[in-house]
Amino acid sequence: MNRYRWEQIAALGGIAFVVMQLVAQALIQVGGAEPAFDADAAEIMQFFQDRDTRLFGLGDYISTLSVIPFIWFLGALWAALRRTAEEYAWLALAAVALGLLEMAQIVGGGGWTLAVARIDDGLTPEQAQLLFDQGNLGFANSWVTLAGMLLAVAVISLQAGALPRWNGWLAVITAIGLVIARAFWATSPVVFGPYVVFWLWLIATSIILTRRAGMAPTA
Repeated sequence: MNRYRWEQIAALGGIAFVVMQLVAQALIQVGGAEPAFDADAAEIMQFFQDRDTRLFGLGDYISTLSVIPFIWFLGALWAALRRTAEEYAWLALAAVALGLLEMAQIVGGGGWTLAVARIDDGLTPEQAQLLFDQGNLGFANSWVTLAGMLLAVAVISLQAGALPRWNGWLAVITAIGLVIARAFWATSPVVFGPYVVFWLWLIATSIILTRRAGMAPTA
């Protein structure tokens, strides 16, 4: 296969990431939906006790593996941004770096996994609450890095036509939503909304990059 075919495969990594994350979350949630961010220690402990350890472990494993296609997607995104405007190469690098920080959060944010793994080893409700909060806070903090990535991509798209203008404006709106959501991360499930929109942006961008791989840039 030529390099453009490989670039198309890499671009599809965004869609693969979303699919793998959906499967992972479905497995992790077996046993009942997670409690609210501000749930008490007893409720959180019960949540971890109700997990199917094998399915939870499989879900966590798939979530970790999803890092691979996302990084491939970042490579395809960087190539498309660089082809469009060399003068924005620094911003393309910033977008990729911020995307990599998001992946680092997925790999390193194992609080929930540790809690489920230690349920039978004397894990206390207070320890369970700490690990639960640690995982949620890390997830909320990752919204800021995603917002930075989206804004960088949006600037290159709106200024140089790296991606369609509607995609650039969707990135801006999503980034603003993610930053606002971080400010209210522990208040309501509504804060997940911008992250869901990010997944939609990611799917759309994967499709665009797949179709444009190897093509001359268009405004």
